[in-house]
Amino acid sequence: MAYAELAGVICLALAALLSLLSVFLYFMKSSLRLHNYGNTHIHGYFKALLLANAVQSFGTVLNFKWAADGGVTSGTFCSAQGGIKQAGNVATALWSFVLALHLFNLLFLRFKSSNAGFWWTIIGGWTLVAFIVVIGPAAIQTAAKGPYFGISGAWCWITSKYPQEQIFLEYFLEYLSAGFCLVLYTSIFLRIRGNLVHEEGKWSLRFLPRGESWQLSLRRDLIDTSMLHAVKQMMWYPIVYTFLIIPITLARLSQFAGAHVPFWATVVTDIIFNLTGFANVLLFASTRKLLPDARELPDFSTARKDVRKSLWKAGGVTPFTIARSDTAEQFNIERLARVESAHSSRRSSLESEKPAQ
Repeated sequence: MAYAELAGVICLALAALLSLLSVFLYFMKSSLRLHNYGNTHIHGYFKALLLANAVQSFGTVLNFKWAADGGVTSGTFCSAQGGIKQAGNVATALWSFVLALHLFNLLFLRFKSSNAGFWWTIIGGWTLVAFIVVIGPAAIQTAAKGPYFGISGAWCWITSKYPQEQIFLEYFLEYLSAGFCLVLYTSIFLRIRGNLVHEEGKWSLRFLPRGESWQLSLRRDLIDTSMLHAVKQMMWYPIVYTFLIIPITLARLSQFAGAHVPFWATVVTDIIFNLTGFANVLLFASTRKLLPDARELPDFSTARKDVRKSLWKAGGVTPFTIARSDTAEQFNIERLARVESAHSSRRSSLESEKPAQ
């Protein structure tokens, strides 16, 4: 291995190590984790995404062996690295999509998932990842083409003898996930902002000048109002993920097309891609304080009240035409009862702890 290749492999492994340590810090540091979404499965799916990032990073950290050996050699270790790298990359794409889909069901459709549904999704998702990885050496690999997982440049991955599998069993899935995530997050944002509404059995998209944006707020209930700012920040996840995979995909597709891609460009694009775990943890650490406490919100399955077009008159909203929200009123009554119960319990506890006179 030439000096330039050695330096590139080490830098790539260090970038992956940074992501791996970031994910490890997330799981070890309690203050970084979500504690206010106990009545949803957002945290569970986010942990699955970070676990996928950890697998992805670990597969690249194994490059330290090739740096120590001074070159890549085929064998069991090489095949294992190829499988781990594909598993991490595919799992990252899958759980990014599942997290976006869960938020779409929660905030757009107001469907509340069950614990059984969550665990079946977790089991099914990781089973699908394992299937995509195993199907290569088990069913696609042929004696004429050689090993499915093996030496691929200065590390191990799906070999160049299987270019279609490199594209459709990894790159295509990553771009498909990024595209769907952008669509889902954008739909959620427009829905809870009030631009996208469902009235009288029809969907309509409404854009208003900034001075008339107060009309959109009439379409929002307590849940949408509380989650609006959070969703604005969460839209950065698919955007950042897309920007991280674009460079490496362009480099790989250029190679498939027969163009010469210098080694330094391959390393740089791989370094960017392997910072996915670090980027996700950094994004979450900077936005988690913006997430409202879901325990202080009504149940996410609460249906939105229809807002009829009759609310909008020539001079604005006609006074006294907006019906009082029975759902919000009942929620406030129940919330005050919970607060009073907690205070009563605390007073009783303090009185019981007083020393006898």
